[in-house]
Amino acid sequence: MEWDSAITLAFAAEHLFEAAQLLTSDLVPWEQALKIAHEQHMMPLLENDSFLPETIRARLRAAHHSYLNAEAEGMSRDFARHLASELMAILSQISASLTPIASPAFLRINPQAA
Repeated sequence: MEWDSAITLAFAAEHLFEAAQLLTSDLVPWEQALKIAHEQHMMPLLENDSFLPETIRARLRAAHHSYLNAEAEGMSRDFARHLASELMAILSQISASLTPIASPAFLRINPQAA
């Protein structure tokens, strides 16, 4: 994995986690949570999506289109939960991508190379 991609995935993971937290919080009104999640967390990822793997980029764009459709049709608390679920699924995929590079370096050494 390229360094730029790893940094972008970590950046994406942080934003998706924060957005999902907002969308499932009882402390932030769902209307406000949706707006903040989209503007402050999803949009920065979409602006830098060229470094994301294609499957993650596609899922993020699908979540964005889902948001735009809900915005046109009328937002709801149920949609906020649905979007949180979508974002957590993307976060799970990112975690799976980062796990191989997050292990200690000595565990990644090829024993046959020694």
